[in-house]
Amino acid sequence: MAALHIQRQNYRAAGAVRDRRVLLHVPTTSIFELDRVADDLLAFVESRETIDAAMLKTRFDGTHAPGAVCDALADFVALGVVAPQPKHYEIAPRAVTEAPLDTLVLTLTTGCNLGCSYCYREDLEAPKAARVMDEETARAAIDLLLRQAGERERVGVVFFGGEPLTRFASIRALTLYATAQGRAAGKRVDFSLTTNATLLDDEMIAFFAAHAFGIAVSMDGDELAHDRRRITLGGKGTYQRVAANVKRLLAARMARPVGVRVTLSRGNTDVEKAYRHLHDELGFASVGFAPVTASADSPLALDANDMRRMMDGMKALGRAYVDDAKRGQRHGFANMEHMLLDLARGTRKVLPCGAGLGLLAAGTDGSLSLCHRFTGTGAGSFGDVSRGIDLEKLGAFVVAAQEPHAACRACPARGICAGGCYHEAYVRTGDPLAPTFAHCDFVREWLEFGLACFGEIAIANPAFFAMKNMEQRQST
Repeated sequence: MAALHIQRQNYRAAGAVRDRRVLLHVPTTSIFELDRVADDLLAFVESRETIDAAMLKTRFDGTHAPGAVCDALADFVALGVVAPQPKHYEIAPRAVTEAPLDTLVLTLTTGCNLGCSYCYREDLEAPKAARVMDEETARAAIDLLLRQAGERERVGVVFFGGEPLTRFASIRALTLYATAQGRAAGKRVDFSLTTNATLLDDEMIAFFAAHAFGIAVSMDGDELAHDRRRITLGGKGTYQRVAANVKRLLAARMARPVGVRVTLSRGNTDVEKAYRHLHDELGFASVGFAPVTASADSPLALDANDMRRMMDGMKALGRAYVDDAKRGQRHGFANMEHMLLDLARGTRKVLPCGAGLGLLAAGTDGSLSLCHRFTGTGAGSFGDVSRGIDLEKLGAFVVAAQEPHAACRACPARGICAGGCYHEAYVRTGDPLAPTFAHCDFVREWLEFGLACFGEIAIANPAFFAMKNMEQRQST
């Protein structure tokens, strides 16, 4: 047997329970539970970096049967965990010859009634000065979505702003239009929106319930945390109004669970406290957290200490999620659920998200951007709703995005992360395809934590992930 060398770029192993480890095969995002022989063999290779037949015989004679060791070694060779020479799995970029859509974001307005201190939008304006999407442009956008959907039976329309509820009359009219056009095309149209909830009233709630809207509310925690950044144009806090409206929304019979998105900024990184208030006290079904999108030198950006506090808090919430999952109970920590379901499904990302590949966003003028975060920026467009998608330009971008940075090739999180958010890269560097390494260590730490938690849940409650997949299908 030739000497074999460890190939750390191709796997990640993490502990589960009772000293049993699981192994993530990075190139395929497949997960394997290691039996005692495989676990001992992997630990031995990791401690030596290089092994040969004589070393194996010395280490395992009298400990494990030779056949079992050989079988485990053969599995590791097949997976590329060990190899005679460096072994990298490369995926050739796929050319884009068509641009099927399943989701289109409509930027109804650049206006917002709030003056949040950390908003990422470059084109945000007060409602009276806002640019709005006219009805002709909006209908053309919906028609484009239905044309580009191909054989897809379901498509999604996302209403966005600014604050989309400043254009509720347009939301109502466009919902009815899209439903009718979708029915004529033999497609179901799903609707969703993200709102600051300050303008939410009973009429809106009833309409959203009747049309099975997915609603996400932007809210940053209790009154002190929320009012620190989410303020009116006049500088006043909005918590009291938002909380009152949210309670009415959550009391309604909504067809889909209502979630909340928390933006973490400097001085607001207590995720456990925010979760307890938003989930346990207000009653949101799910709570998701995201660091503020800001340049590295921004006073709002999270520094290393902030990120450490955030990560420790997310791990504590993750442990609570695991405890509930093992008992077959639901927990509302959205970040944990998304990662665990990605692992359970073997999600293997070549691109970080669906932006530009299944999802586009229409600006108020009808121009098409990668996603809602890019409308109104200087990043350029990929066609417009009247003339259609600029397939050559979009295809070139998607092909370029599939080419990983050299540092990403050796990263165990590459199949889950795929390089990170285009918009964060754009904000930090001016180039959506530039690598951003600010949070890489935390991404890898989060993956390793999630992998251990996945193994723990899978061993204690094997039916859990099938149940979660069914719940998700029923809620969409």
